[in-house]
Amino acid sequence: MILIPIKDFLHTKTRIKSALPLEYTTTIDKLVELCFINTILMLKTLPCSFGVISPSQSILKRIRKDGAVFTYQDSGINLNTALSNAIQRIPRKQPLLIIMPDLPFLNQVFFHILFKEVKNTDIVIIPSLSQNNDFGTAALYMREPDLLEFDFGKNSSLRFQNKAASKGFKYKILDLVPYNRDLDTLDDVKYLERHLNQVFEPEMYSEILDQIDFNIM
Repeated sequence: MILIPIKDFLHTKTRIKSALPLEYTTTIDKLVELCFINTILMLKTLPCSFGVISPSQSILKRIRKDGAVFTYQDSGINLNTALSNAIQRIPRKQPLLIIMPDLPFLNQVFFHILFKEVKNTDIVIIPSLSQNNDFGTAALYMREPDLLEFDFGKNSSLRFQNKAASKGFKYKILDLVPYNRDLDTLDDVKYLERHLNQVFEPEMYSEILDQIDFNIM
């Protein structure tokens, strides 16, 4: 199963929003929503089930109509707690892939590479790539849902690696550039604006980003 955790769009990307004039808040919400929905569209083409974890009832209702076989409403306070609680409600003895919702460069090539790499391994860690050099985790694959305790956050890819090694699991680190580029800072948004030719549905991203005057930043 593939799981995507997503906050209510109004409560995402506070760091980016704080670096922009208030008038751009809605624009950033739309950017995150587009990124999330494009990821869902890609998941629907894959031969595997997917689910969504979110505190937003409207997101969960929408995603059920889009084919999600699993949804879990969390409190929206702590991602790792939400994931830990959610996996208690899915069957054991199945692979689990967790993907962050803010990866605009994600496309089918990412999944093609990843699915080849997960064979004969327990854990695959894909560090996120941001302009602020925070090596979080863009995606985490586990042969079974509870092999590692969830510890997403700043520099989490290093912690996942250390935990996998300490438990003796077979693991891989995949630096899948540019697919692992996320949206954590204003510099990440600027990078996206300069590299729209590399994203899925570039016209839709361009329509949103055109609303931001990057010359005043």
